[in-house]
Amino acid sequence: MNGTSGTVTRGRGRLRPGITDVADLAGVSATTVSHTLSGRRAVSEASRVKVLAAISELGYRPNQTAASLRTQRTYTVALIIPDITNPYYPTVARGLQDVLGPAGYLSVICNTDGDHDVERDYLEQMVSRPVDGVVIAAFRTEPAQFKTLLDAGIPVVMLGDTSDTDVSDQVMTDDRTGTAEATRYLLDQGITRIGFIDGEFGVGPGDQRVAGYHDALLSYGVRIDPDLLVTTDYTRQGGVDGLTCLLNLPDPPRAVLCANDLIAIGALDVARDRGLQVPRQLAIVGFDDIEAAAMVTPPLTTVVNPGYELGRTCGQLLLSRITEDFTGPRRQIVIPTRFITRSSA
Repeated sequence: MNGTSGTVTRGRGRLRPGITDVADLAGVSATTVSHTLSGRRAVSEASRVKVLAAISELGYRPNQTAASLRTQRTYTVALIIPDITNPYYPTVARGLQDVLGPAGYLSVICNTDGDHDVERDYLEQMVSRPVDGVVIAAFRTEPAQFKTLLDAGIPVVMLGDTSDTDVSDQVMTDDRTGTAEATRYLLDQGITRIGFIDGEFGVGPGDQRVAGYHDALLSYGVRIDPDLLVTTDYTRQGGVDGLTCLLNLPDPPRAVLCANDLIAIGALDVARDRGLQVPRQLAIVGFDDIEAAAMVTPPLTTVVNPGYELGRTCGQLLLSRITEDFTGPRRQIVIPTRFITRSSA
C-alpha cells in the first residue's frame, strides 16, 4: 500500500501499519481514524465503515504505549481474588471483562489464597506498576491500605461484603437474605437440626451467610447450637472435612448448609461414601450456583450468587471512576440473590 507513511510490507521484517496507513487506505483523515477508535467524537457511518474495513485489511492494532503516553493511562486493571480455581471467580472475571474489554482495558487476575501478605503485596504492586484501577475481594486487608491506592489516584471497587471500608465503591450480593431463605426452606420441612459449614479467609462472605442462617433459626424459635457450625476451607476438601466433623457429633444434623457450592460438593462426597441418602437422610444446600452445581448427583439446591452481574457492575463503577464520568461519594450496590431448589434438599 502506498501513502504518506511509505510502504507497509508483509512477512518477516514488516513495518507495523500505523494510523496514517489506515487513513490513507480509507480515504479519510488520521483524526477521523482516531475518533472512530476512541468513540469520543461523532463520525459519519460511511467514514466509520471505511475505517473499520481498512483496519481489517491492514491488520492494524493501536499502539497502546503511545496511547498511554497521550492519556496518562495504562489501560490495565487488576482483579484481585482469593481463589482462581473456584469456578465462581472466573464468572465474575468474565462480567468484568465484558465491560472493560470493549472500552480498551486489559484485565489482569491476581490470586491471593486469602493470604494477608499476598493481598498487601499486590496492592503495593498496583501503585508501583501502576494500573488504572483495582477490583478486589479482600479478606484480610485493612481499609487504610486501600486508601494508599486512592491517594495514588487509582480507583478501587470492593467485590463482596469482605471488608469494612468507607473509602471505596463496593458491590456485593445479599448473602444474609440468601442463606436466611435457604434455612427457612429447611425449617419449613420440619428440619430443625441444621448444620452450617463455613469457609475461612479472615473476614469473608461467610460472615453474612452465617448471620442469615442464625436469623432464620431465631425467627423460628430454634436454639443456635454452636456445635453445628464448623469452619473449614472454601474447597471441595473443605466440604469433606466439614461434614465429617458434623456427622461425628453425638447428635448429627439432619441437614447442612454450605458457604459455597464447592463445600457442598465435598459434603455430597461424604454422604455418598457413608451410604446416606440425599436428601431423605441428609439434605445439603450450597451457595453460588456454579455450573457444576446442576451437574452433580443429586443436583444441588443452592443460592444463586450472580457472579457475572457482580463483575459487570464492578466494571461499570470502576470505568466511571477511571474516566471521571463519576467523581461523587462512595457507592455501595447490593445485588439480590435467588434460592433455587433441585434434588439435594
